[in-house]
Amino acid sequence: MDTENLISTLIKQHRELQKNLGLVLDLSLKPDYDAAEILQMLATFKNNLFEHLKSENDIFYVDLLKKMKAKNLDTAKTELFIKEMDNIAQAVKYFLNSYAEASVIGQKIAEFRQALPDIIKTLNLRIESEESGVYAYWAAL
Repeated sequence: MDTENLISTLIKQHRELQKNLGLVLDLSLKPDYDAAEILQMLATFKNNLFEHLKSENDIFYVDLLKKMKAKNLDTAKTELFIKEMDNIAQAVKYFLNSYAEASVIGQKIAEFRQALPDIIKTLNLRIESEESGVYAYWAAL
């Protein structure tokens, strides 16, 4: 990935992830919902999420810590932040694994509808934290 355009690429990925989950929410709230269609959109979200996490974890956070260390900056808070972001990613992955089959979505649609807004809020928290925090900090380095 072009590190010069890294932040703009990551932000574009954030918008796509938010759009994906918005579509999942819309599909799940239909009275005549189609569990297979929900699963298909979740699969799209999952693929986009994993691509995004790879970019962040393998490129962005690695380079951020390198830049900080090169300037003799304390990385402890940033490393803690990265762990917190990973915890959020794990919660989203747990949700995805819990609803990995259309039959499970169909059988547990009420639970799914209740859990999905929390996952959306959790994802949005991560996105807002990154965009107003470490992404802005990256530009200052």
